[in-house]
Amino acid sequence: MKNVRKLFCVVAVLAVTLTLGSVAHGQSSPFSVETMDKVVGVVVGMGPDYLGSDDNQGIAAPFVRWKFEGEERYIQLLATELSFNVLDDPNWEFGPVLNYRFGRDDDVDDEVVKNMAEIDGTVELGIMGAYVWRGNDDPKRHRFITSAEVLFDVGDEYEGWLGMVDVKYWYPYNKPIDLMIGFGLTYGNSDFMNTYFGVSSADAATTGLAQFDAGSGLRDIHTPAAIVYHYSMNWHIIGGLKYFALLDDASDSPITDDRGESSQIFAGVGVGYSW
Repeated sequence: MKNVRKLFCVVAVLAVTLTLGSVAHGQSSPFSVETMDKVVGVVVGMGPDYLGSDDNQGIAAPFVRWKFEGEERYIQLLATELSFNVLDDPNWEFGPVLNYRFGRDDDVDDEVVKNMAEIDGTVELGIMGAYVWRGNDDPKRHRFITSAEVLFDVGDEYEGWLGMVDVKYWYPYNKPIDLMIGFGLTYGNSDFMNTYFGVSSADAATTGLAQFDAGSGLRDIHTPAAIVYHYSMNWHIIGGLKYFALLDDASDSPITDDRGESSQIFAGVGVGYSW
């Protein structure tokens, strides 16, 4: 019972600390579990109502990583994104990605944006690749990861694609604590950008916003950070934060510039069990 109370206190302190700002969103999860072979858990937090919004919403999302016994291949679920590394290699990763992207409907808080045409949720299919450098001092926990991912809409909602490149550095600060800091860019083609950041003539008429055609370009730069506290060999507390700065037409869109905010913060806390 004493250990349960101690675990609850650790979770509570992390939750209060991180939720002073905004906290985590499913499809832009700040969490990473690359340092654990088999782990399952859940994250709770808050994040923007939609990308570009200055209103927040609460969420809960799962994370799972299953590394095959004696191999480097793994299956990983982070919130809405499922990926499969097909390479049995200690440094190189490559494989398919399946993701569900949430839409934007009239449930959003903004009284103007809710009158725009709804965007349905959609399914994306793509590929990911990564190179993992491992420190000789602790190959499992000390890592520098460079990765890239391309996703294509197969649900016929925006009928385009977006790509991401990221770098992340994991450092074992001490025996129970791992730290991570990263940096990344997201690029969207014109179909993607105009669906989520454009204002059609019909939308302009119903909302009073200026008509806006969003073209292809950088959607954002983002910086994730995470801390993993290994409470025991099996239980882990994970805190994460991800800052987005919307760029180009994603920032200039009236949805963001007039009604929202180009600076976006996702953050939250999670509990994981590994074996």
